[in-house]
Amino acid sequence: MNRLYIFAMGVALSTFTGALQAEVKPVTGTASISISSFPLLFNQPVTGQYDTTANKITIDPWYFFGSTTNSQIDLLSPGSYFHPGVGTLEVGAGQLGGFITTMWSVNNIPHGIVWDVVNHPGGQHLAPVDSDGDGVPGHAMISGPFPGFTFVYELDIGEPSPTINVELDVTGGSKQECNSTGGNTVQLNANIELLNGAELASISWTVDGALAGTEASISPFLSLGTHNITVTATGISGISDTASTSVSISDTHKPDLSIDFVDTRTGLSVASIDGNGVSFIEIQLNSTDICDDNLNTSGVAKPVYAIMGSEIIKIQGNNQTVDMPTTAIEVTAISTDRSNNKQIDTAVLPISN
Repeated sequence: MNRLYIFAMGVALSTFTGALQAEVKPVTGTASISISSFPLLFNQPVTGQYDTTANKITIDPWYFFGSTTNSQIDLLSPGSYFHPGVGTLEVGAGQLGGFITTMWSVNNIPHGIVWDVVNHPGGQHLAPVDSDGDGVPGHAMISGPFPGFTFVYELDIGEPSPTINVELDVTGGSKQECNSTGGNTVQLNANIELLNGAELASISWTVDGALAGTEASISPFLSLGTHNITVTATGISGISDTASTSVSISDTHKPDLSIDFVDTRTGLSVASIDGNGVSFIEIQLNSTDICDDNLNTSGVAKPVYAIMGSEIIKIQGNNQTVDMPTTAIEVTAISTDRSNNKQIDTAVLPISN
């Protein structure tokens, strides 16, 4: 029975790794431990060997919580397997499984794992799957001193698999002040790292879900508000990595506002005027904003009568009209942009007799 079991595993494994030879291949990777979804250890580097004849992976000793830890992994071809200390492992097509015995301190802990197998020119990448359906990659322990813990090895047999890493950089930061009408032109940069022989095939950007470019750097115009940015780098083998961020464009600056009194006879601005020229004065409200070209600007004008403290104001007639000579015109104006920034200005035009 044992011979038949090893032979069956060897035939299945050759489907993924090529014809088996009596040799030992290097293994590299990481170990992670969690309880439910809470990580206790994340991506601890490990090394080991894959014995193609015994169909076994041996993980070299490493330290966890002050004690030496290592593991022996008996590989399983596609099928259904039961182990009293592990439970049932379902290994599907394109997968490998493993019954693992982990030696930690004085404990020999049985547990299991199922991997998706990714072949590449230098070897195989073993990516752990959620084989027990608890939402966490790996197969939770059901016996030993740590029931409920999930112990995961992610491994490479032979050469590590090609990897692409992409990081997204926003020139000027993720929060920017509006610097042109309606928004900003923002430079976005994809910093791409190609590892283990990976070759880049394409770059794809999206802004708010719409395709925005295919170069390493793009400069889209972003309107006022918050925008979702993603960039995906894809290798010729189909591997990819995606980075995302958000960029907010805001307008916190008040509009520029000025009030001018213009003599329509000359077209010139005046600082004062005599009484005879009052009918020739035009009031101009000048407002500008770097982000908004459609400002809401308005004002009010009122007559001003300068007093010294002894004047008598005479109210005449049944209509209660006021006899008050005007010695100046006072104008107050307000300009508001689309972000509700407000600027207020006041100007006075003296009138001489």
